[in-house]
Amino acid sequence: MLTADSRTELADMIGAEPEAIVYLYASCDRKATYPTLAEADGLFRNRFTACLHTPGPQLRRDFAELSAANELDLARTDPTFREKWGAELLALFTRFRPLLSQPAWSDCHTVLAAAPQD
Repeated sequence: MLTADSRTELADMIGAEPEAIVYLYASCDRKATYPTLAEADGLFRNRFTACLHTPGPQLRRDFAELSAANELDLARTDPTFREKWGAELLALFTRFRPLLSQPAWSDCHTVLAAAPQD
């Protein structure tokens, strides 16, 4: 894990654009951001600074894809995680559907729709 002070170092290793996506993902105040992320004018709240901003469409798509990939990795490898969070994650990614690529959405549905519903 790197600190926010290491952003330049990470950007030198992976590139500026991937680093910006990683930082956006790490800085997301999910409770404040998730409800409106799929809306073009939805605000993104940085949990480190409490600043609000509106990411552009590509950055929103990148964030949604990374979010789905991370949660699906956990759901695939941990049945307890999938059982506990599968239905909630499927609802979240259904809201994110406009931001997700077809392969990402298909993966969400395949992995999470099989999760037991409460």
